[in-house]
Amino acid sequence: MAAALVAATPTTAARGRRVLLLSKNELGGGSTPFAQGGMAAVLDPDDSVALHAEDTLTAGAGLCDPAAVSALVSGAPEVISWLSSLGARLGNGHLEGGHSRRRIVHAGGDAVGAEVHRVLARALLASPVSLLTHAVALDLTDGGLLVGLARPGGSSLVVGMVRARAVVLATGGFGQAYATTTNPAGVTGDGLALAARAGAALRDVEFVQFHPTVLWDAEGRGQCPLITEALRGAGAVIVDDSGRPAVPDSLAPRDVVSAAMLERMSASGAPHLWLDATSVQRLDDRFPTVSAACRERGIDPAAEPIPVAPGAHYACGGVRADMTGRTSLPGVFAVGEVARTGVHGANRLASNSLTEAMIMGRGLGDLLGRELPRGVIPAPSAADRGIGVAPPARPALAAAMSRHAGMLRDETGLRELLRSLSHAPPGGVLDLPTVEATNLHTVSTLVAEAALARRESRGCHRRSDIAPALSNGVAA
Repeated sequence: MAAALVAATPTTAARGRRVLLLSKNELGGGSTPFAQGGMAAVLDPDDSVALHAEDTLTAGAGLCDPAAVSALVSGAPEVISWLSSLGARLGNGHLEGGHSRRRIVHAGGDAVGAEVHRVLARALLASPVSLLTHAVALDLTDGGLLVGLARPGGSSLVVGMVRARAVVLATGGFGQAYATTTNPAGVTGDGLALAARAGAALRDVEFVQFHPTVLWDAEGRGQCPLITEALRGAGAVIVDDSGRPAVPDSLAPRDVVSAAMLERMSASGAPHLWLDATSVQRLDDRFPTVSAACRERGIDPAAEPIPVAPGAHYACGGVRADMTGRTSLPGVFAVGEVARTGVHGANRLASNSLTEAMIMGRGLGDLLGRELPRGVIPAPSAADRGIGVAPPARPALAAAMSRHAGMLRDETGLRELLRSLSHAPPGGVLDLPTVEATNLHTVSTLVAEAALARRESRGCHRRSDIAPALSNGVAA
């Protein structure tokens, strides 16, 4: 959502252009408002863009594009300044996993996403951009986009055509493909599925990052509260039932911490570990979002450890794009989490994603403000919008993805996953639940196929049936 808002605001693409922003729900949908940690940017004299780049490349386990990383780290400070000029109330100084310096710009302690969304939405609503809510993109087509509009008081969608010289995909990731995720309900891989059906080049979709510290709940399904990594940067430690440290380094890159947690949980049979934050001073004041989420579930994080387990968090791969969003399809652009620019490689460094979304959105907005493509000319769509996948298939799909394409995969499980995906029950009504189920099915198939093809363990793609390789400097 953040990348879309930036690209559409009057300081960018809206300059002399007619811009229409489509949203499945209201403007507050997407993952941006839930971002807790912050935005990575070099603002301290003790830090440097070279160090930020080195940390990013290390976390990316050899698959980052150095040019894209350079664009991110060099452009990050100016983006922070720009957000501040819009009225964002930002602070500096948090430390997160994989970072060698305290370079995490935050807001409200652990609510940077809400603050960034607030200022960007305010700028958008004050602009000439047209906003159409309760509309879902169905397919790219020659000259524009097929869109499904929700009927007032009805369930089925009305299909219409939006003609455009440029279509921008800014739909986020696909965390809802998994049983437990930090992503909200609407994050169903819509843009990635749409681009795949149109024949866009994709890359690295098998790299799905699991956040190490998601608040565990015995009944937890779907979106679960994130426990920000900045809490570990402030001194919190991942421990076992006896209170002893459960992983070698609680602030290692996320794939390393998540894998170490999974190994410990598998060995003991425990469904979760614990995050001991009782040593963190003024926890309620410094991390109010985390504190509120815990207290709603009867946990006092200042006095007792927090039950945590890894959960699906961020898609490192996606539609292949450059840092201005250009894809392999003329007139089709992708920004934010749906795009694979090469910044994140095999594993995202904490708090680089929101920074990337800002830089991409501004770059694309400037590009479209200067020139527009001749038209949208994608490959023919392979979608059958009249059938799709029945919504009741979603829980079984998510369970299968978590079991066979989660943090640890193998050939047998991935082939079983693909067999189960081939038997998804068809849906007969074109409504939003069917569109989302269809897109999740498409994305799950893409992930399973890519994970089966990559016969190595690297970053956040780990194969138990492949001899361990080096990942982020430690054994995978």
